[in-house]
Amino acid sequence: MVRLRRILLFNLVPLLAASPALAQLTPTASPQIDASVVTHWAITLLGLATAARLAWRAFGRDVAVDEFPTIPRYMTNRSQYLLGSIAYTLFACAVFLVLVQEHQPILAMTPSGIIPEPILQAVKQNSASYIVVVVAIGAIYLYLLTKEADWNLLLGMRDVIHLWISVPQLAKEIIAQIRFALRVSPQTIAQVVASSRALTERDFQKDYLTPDRLWAEICYMKWWLERGHEAGNDATFFIEDSFGFEKLIAEFDQTAWTMEQWKAGSAANLAMADFAQKIKNLHTRFARLIACYLIYRNASRRDLCKEAYEFGVVIVPPRLQNPLHYWTIYAVALIAAAHLGVYLSAVTFDALNGKGLVMGQASDRMLAWVLYSMSNFGFAITLVLLLRLATSELVPAMNQSLMVTYCWSFLVAFAAGPFGLALAVHFFGEDASRALPFSELYFRMLRWGLGPALVSVYISYYLDRQTCPDLPDIDMSAGRIVWRLLNCLAFSLGVVFLLLPSLLTLVAPEGATWDTNKLRFLATGTTFSIAYGLAFAAQFALVKPRQRLRVDPRSPPAMNSPAPVVRP
Repeated sequence: MVRLRRILLFNLVPLLAASPALAQLTPTASPQIDASVVTHWAITLLGLATAARLAWRAFGRDVAVDEFPTIPRYMTNRSQYLLGSIAYTLFACAVFLVLVQEHQPILAMTPSGIIPEPILQAVKQNSASYIVVVVAIGAIYLYLLTKEADWNLLLGMRDVIHLWISVPQLAKEIIAQIRFALRVSPQTIAQVVASSRALTERDFQKDYLTPDRLWAEICYMKWWLERGHEAGNDATFFIEDSFGFEKLIAEFDQTAWTMEQWKAGSAANLAMADFAQKIKNLHTRFARLIACYLIYRNASRRDLCKEAYEFGVVIVPPRLQNPLHYWTIYAVALIAAAHLGVYLSAVTFDALNGKGLVMGQASDRMLAWVLYSMSNFGFAITLVLLLRLATSELVPAMNQSLMVTYCWSFLVAFAAGPFGLALAVHFFGEDASRALPFSELYFRMLRWGLGPALVSVYISYYLDRQTCPDLPDIDMSAGRIVWRLLNCLAFSLGVVFLLLPSLLTLVAPEGATWDTNKLRFLATGTTFSIAYGLAFAAQFALVKPRQRLRVDPRSPPAMNSPAPVVRP
């Protein structure tokens, strides 16, 4: 790790020092290679490597579980963690690439008067001062990957992916079950009592909050963990510094002596309030270790549910609802957002260009844009919802992975959106576009797949937030409305930012109703409107009654029964 830092540093410093000189080389000195472009790309590639490393480290940073920092890779299975790490690293690198490389055509196509002319000239010429600005932008971005803060949207995306792989909510669910619904079979109780100090079988029947009951459960958890430790199959887990297993066992032994004194009637010499709190903290730490160990050992949700049940807690498998129930909401939101986006963008563009409020816009062009939007976004979203319905019917709920679902949803929407758009253009577009072979037309439209892909994942995630117990519920309180609106705004601006290089390359055909500048302005405004409208629908329009399964602690399952007893 330290060696990698030094390698990057020693490569970057000479490069930055030489960049002004390289940028000033004349065509005579280098007739075929633009040194400034080479410098720009060298900085970009070094920045990408650094961004990938920082993003990978940021994804594995500690997450608080009951105020105890816990490494995320022990709160989900290994394949899920690897997939999440790769997804976040690719996201961070993609944003860095757009920020450092793709801003150049955006600035170059910006109308005159908005950006000072010296800055535009520096961008076009790739001057030394511009290279320094690029380095500064990249450095700020890399710094943000290391800055833990609530306002940091880059790390906010990491937290969202953590939720997709059940970090930390699955571990918290197991801890809650251990705290309030742990059941130990009579045969196991006898073994635990025989190998523990200051413990009787009657302690397992006392109230949950008494020191005796907490101590009994601690003894059971310690006994269960030592069985796994002695087996020798999970050595890497038990030597993890953040768990402090050896230290925890030493604290257990010390608490055992204190419990013996307390049960022997020496309570007068003990600070009872402090002792009770220490017992609770020790119970929480053992429960956290048990939760992570159960998750770490099992690669599938089915195996996890089975072993957790054998341990003495019930993990409720997710129950997903039919996502097609809400396709009409998305369709209405898409049509309204596309129509309003085109119309308001056209009126705004005319007003900004001194034409006043032109309320009568080309209705045929607006209808065509609604058609294209439905073909691109609508086709992709509908196909994703259909495939999610088919997947839910074919694959049991406990075998489904939200992270995998969102990955294939992104890829399907990325390919399906341009396909629907290509069909619409092929049958209803301009003559020049209709004359192209469909395969060529599709590949030309493929750059417009990013918008439907991002929107499909966003609306799927917020749909699952209201239906899937593996994800936290959406906070519907009045105090969170502003934050949710800002969430929609940030998502929409992010979509526009990633699509802006493509949006600003649009060129209007000769004789078109809208010229090139107006076409680009309308495309940008409509993209923002569609993303915001669908995000708003996902946040506010899918309010449904909760249907979570809960375990009744008053009716614990028999430990020798073939399946856990659960009820809604």
